[in-house]
Amino acid sequence: LEVHNPVSIKDLDPNTPTRKRLAYDELLANQLAISLMRFHMHRTQGRGIKGDKSLQKKVLAIIPFELTSSQLKSGEEIATDMASKTRMLRLLQGDVGSGKTIVALLAMLGAIEAGTQSVIMAPTEILARQHFATLEPIAQSIGLRLQLLTGRDKGKKRHAILENLKNGEIQLAVGTHALFQDDVIFNDLGMAVIDEQHRFGVHQRLSLTSKGQSVNILVMTATPIPRTLMLSAYGDMDISRLSGKPAGRKQIITTKLNLNKIDEAIKGLKRQIENG
Repeated sequence: LEVHNPVSIKDLDPNTPTRKRLAYDELLANQLAISLMRFHMHRTQGRGIKGDKSLQKKVLAIIPFELTSSQLKSGEEIATDMASKTRMLRLLQGDVGSGKTIVALLAMLGAIEAGTQSVIMAPTEILARQHFATLEPIAQSIGLRLQLLTGRDKGKKRHAILENLKNGEIQLAVGTHALFQDDVIFNDLGMAVIDEQHRFGVHQRLSLTSKGQSVNILVMTATPIPRTLMLSAYGDMDISRLSGKPAGRKQIITTKLNLNKIDEAIKGLKRQIENG
């Protein structure tokens, strides 16, 4: 009663017994939900997807860098999960520039080598288009059919994309929440990669897995998460970490500006773009 109908300023204090109890109830409910999810996941039959590495070898031959030890280890963990008798649900955590995308791409290629389709989903159209721009030249080099699908695709164009997803012509799809829509049907979806997992709800993740038979899920985040918090927030997932960055990567510079200096930030971006 006090939580929903506070009568004094003291009732709003997070340390009041009623608010502590509410926080406890929420944490308990969350952990129970995660435990049930994990129990369900480990009882879900996998498909034993394993590629012949033909496409992966082509990509490794054309990329201008060597994979780091943590990238190789994460790749092996993902491949082992995908080949197992239970469905994969794994979190790939690594800082910006640590090379999550190439690890995810190699995993998706493994699923495609096995005759299934793969998707990578981003929370915004900008990020989806960024992934598409990164993957498109690689896909063209190895003869892979890649397609972008966002909410902006309408009419005949959207119909053609959906038809090619359904008949299996498109092997790898990149998109936003548009991939969740009921009319999106895959020929045989084997793997889904979800970027910036915290931007999506569990129900959205589940709706994507329902698009195929025992779909393997890899979720990626660049958010640094302490291990204890990671186990609490992502306890239904197995975890892979990327430590360090591939050689030659530029330093990521993070700055903070007051909102009233937004014009300066825009000018700074313009200078950087003009400088290439």
